[in-house]
Amino acid sequence: MKRRCSPYNPLVFLVFLGIFIFCASPFAAAQCQGDFSFQSFSSEKQASSGKIEVSLKDAQPGSYTFKVYEMAGKIALVQTRETVSPEKITFENLKPSTYFVKVEWGQTCHKTLGGMDGIIITEKVQGR
Repeated sequence: MKRRCSPYNPLVFLVFLGIFIFCASPFAAAQCQGDFSFQSFSSEKQASSGKIEVSLKDAQPGSYTFKVYEMAGKIALVQTRETVSPEKITFENLKPSTYFVKVEWGQTCHKTLGGMDGIIITEKVQGR
């Protein structure tokens, strides 16, 4: 039984190699730089008054999309905001739960804030 090599195998390899080199190049990485930070604020007792504040240092010109997802048994989109070159954006009226924020900008840039632990909004404890 003879094995035939397709004439497209080297072409496919070169295409994947080119994509890899472009994606790993400093040019591709420079397009997606963003120094994001976040802070969460507790919710009042039995109310949806928690907040997440996202800050961006040295924002690049262009449109940014911020999406807040709640992680409570399933992942659900809670809020979406679009803005141009933000320095600070606040998401309000959040109930006590665990969230993450996905930021998208440029043609292919994105970053997820909150990591595996998420951003936790707690309920304020009433004083004695």
